[in-house]
Amino acid sequence: MTVEKKYRVLLVEDDQATLKRMADIIRSQHESLVLAGLSENYCDASAWLNENELDVLLTDLGLPDGNGKQLIEQTRKQHPEAEIMVISRFGDENSVVEAIKAGASGYLLKDESVEHITDAISQLLQGGSPISPAIARYILDYFQHDEVASSNRTVEPRCTETLLTPKEKLVLQYISRGYANKEIALSLEISPHTVASHIKHIYRKLEVNSRNEAVFEGWRMGELSMHQQQQNGTKKDPQQVIQSLKAGNKSVNEIMDMLMLIFSCDLASGIKTLHQAEYTTPEIFSAVKSSFNVDDRMIIEQMLKLGFNHEEALEAMLDQV
Repeated sequence: MTVEKKYRVLLVEDDQATLKRMADIIRSQHESLVLAGLSENYCDASAWLNENELDVLLTDLGLPDGNGKQLIEQTRKQHPEAEIMVISRFGDENSVVEAIKAGASGYLLKDESVEHITDAISQLLQGGSPISPAIARYILDYFQHDEVASSNRTVEPRCTETLLTPKEKLVLQYISRGYANKEIALSLEISPHTVASHIKHIYRKLEVNSRNEAVFEGWRMGELSMHQQQQNGTKKDPQQVIQSLKAGNKSVNEIMDMLMLIFSCDLASGIKTLHQAEYTTPEIFSAVKSSFNVDDRMIIEQMLKLGFNHEEALEAMLDQV
């Protein structure tokens, strides 16, 4: 009989209510997790890392005696195989990007639902990089704003032998858009094992240890553009993206956020794309309202222009109340 691996978790959080909530989630929602350590501050957590082994670090950033970024850096150095996820109230661009640069593989806000956090931990253990949709926007904003100054930035080139191959660049592009290994394999018509091999080479060449760190470093070195389109013949249309994300059990809200990141959808095209994917009117209304942050009237107007039934559109709006 195969024994399921138990992943040792260090949980670092200074807020008592959040610490208890996260500990309860780990204990009750994940049979594969063992809560190996609890800490309310940087000093104790750092000492724990020096004396113990772990598989997963879940940490806040704002600690009373230090910064969670320091713990991320220490964990990445001492336990390079560990998975790291930030769970924080901070959602500003600097906090997000600094955590990713330090080596975090995931970044969630504390007010996410139990189901969302549970799913994110599962994704993390499977090699994914779960990021709250709102956080994904911060990352995109950072890259978009910083690209304005990139033409004036001089980046010291590395040896040409470390540059990514065309296929590795393509895999990195998929990673930057939130695709899991299986989704990348399906899209490129290669095996998941080959995808994992490409990712291993990307990590080695870019000298990184996580997917998000690879995206950041790839962009910094000019190996990846946040606006880059996929090569002809492998470019996905929105419906293909939706089907891939559905296969990964993504919610309609998460799918709408990803469509915005990949295709720069506006409100009308977002509604139309989800409708073509046969989502219900209430599901579409909820997703676009969350992603575009517009008032109900504007959504109703767009729905009616696209041929939605007036009564269905109004019922969808009332369902949100």
